Amino acid sequence: MKFKEDFKIVLPKVAMTTSMDIDIDCDTNVEMDTTIEIDPEHGMGGWYETYDLETGGGRFYAGGCLEVNFDGDKATLVGYDGCFELPDYIINALEEKGVIIEL
Repeated sequence: MKFKEDFKIVLPKVAMTTSMDIDIDCDTNVEMDTTIEIDPEHGMGGWYETYDLETGGGRFYAGGCLEVNFDGDKATLVGYDGCFELPDYIINALEEKGVIIEL
C-alpha cells in the first residue's frame, strides 16, 4: 500500500494545548489543510502535516511521522510522532484509505 492524500477540513474547534492541558491558543471553525502519506520506502512508513489555511500554519500546526508496519499490501498504523495526540480526522482519513489502526 502506498498513497498520498491531500484534503481540507473545517474543524469546529482547534487548540494548541500544552502537555499540562493548558490552551495556548484556540479558535472555532478553522479550515485546516492536511496531507498524509503512507509509503513503505519512507523510514517510518509515512508522515502527516496539518495546518490552518488562514495563517499557513503560523497559528495552528502539527506534523510528524506515522509508524506503519507493512504486510504485503496491508498497512497497519502502530504509532506516530510529532504531536501528543494524533488528530481524529487524520486517523479517520487513514482508515478510509484502508490503513488498520492499532494505537
